[in-house]
Amino acid sequence: MDIFSGEQKPLGSEQAARPYRILVVDDSPMDLHFLLNGLSDNFVVSFASSAKEALSLANQFPQPDLMLLDVIMPDIDGYEMCAMLKNDVNTRNIPVIFVTGMQDTSDKAKGFNAGAVDYITKPLEIAELEARVQTHIRLKEQSQYLESMAYFDPLTGVPNRRKYNEVLQREWARCIRYHHQMSMIIIDIDFFKQYNEHYGHSEGDNCLIAVSRLLENQGGRPTDLFARIGGEEFVMLLPDCNAAGAMKKAEKMQTVVNQAQVPHAGLPDEQYISVSMGVASIFPSHGQGALSLFQAADDALFAAKRDGRNCISIGKSDTTPGIHGEEARQHH
Repeated sequence: MDIFSGEQKPLGSEQAARPYRILVVDDSPMDLHFLLNGLSDNFVVSFASSAKEALSLANQFPQPDLMLLDVIMPDIDGYEMCAMLKNDVNTRNIPVIFVTGMQDTSDKAKGFNAGAVDYITKPLEIAELEARVQTHIRLKEQSQYLESMAYFDPLTGVPNRRKYNEVLQREWARCIRYHHQMSMIIIDIDFFKQYNEHYGHSEGDNCLIAVSRLLENQGGRPTDLFARIGGEEFVMLLPDCNAAGAMKKAEKMQTVVNQAQVPHAGLPDEQYISVSMGVASIFPSHGQGALSLFQAADDALFAAKRDGRNCISIGKSDTTPGIHGEEARQHH
């Protein structure tokens, strides 16, 4: 099986290949008709006539790339609705442009303070509106690209340690709130130092890319996170998952790597790349930090390496943190 072939898609390539989606929010049938007719040639346009309907559409997949929002709306006005969008982690990144007949400077300032990226007054020129929409979508994509550079490993393309740390803290707090269990798998490529020494660092990089491709899709759920946390070490974070479920995931990951049969001629008795894994599961609580889960999984990883590598070890939730994991990394 050749897993070194294939090209990585550039970030944002999928988004650039599709038409942009615009959500128009206005309770005036005449204005809705005008905007739908004017924008439909270049965008996928949907509409809502109330804030409640618009908030529902904004939370559905696929989300709109940008929202055109009137200020004067029934029940909830545009300012309040914009603030609600920006206070919701699921919708805060949708750019909002106010399209309204209210032209006072104080109205415009209120719109920008609510979180809008632009404020356009009626009557409208479709050509100008399209240009502004395109500009703000491009700015959004550039911002997302810069964020991806900060949160994704440039070699493998998977989330990096910074992203892992943020997700761990967020999910830890959520599991405390809902009394859910959390599991973690730490994965380490066996004898990777010898692999680099035998093949060279360029091929070592190819090996890291290949292994990450094999493992990154094994989580399966939107809440699962696979990340590279350093060198040849990866982690699979599994919120709302017990020890049995985590072990099943780890066994599947080990099988995938073993079946790939990536050659490793750096050791006389080793034919293929293998991985060692440490599994830990815990019920998060206010009395302990998220680091306790990592330390338990890290100690389990050390046990797997001590037991011969290419195996899985499970730790206990009350594992006392030690230096075993660090020792293991220094001696593989």
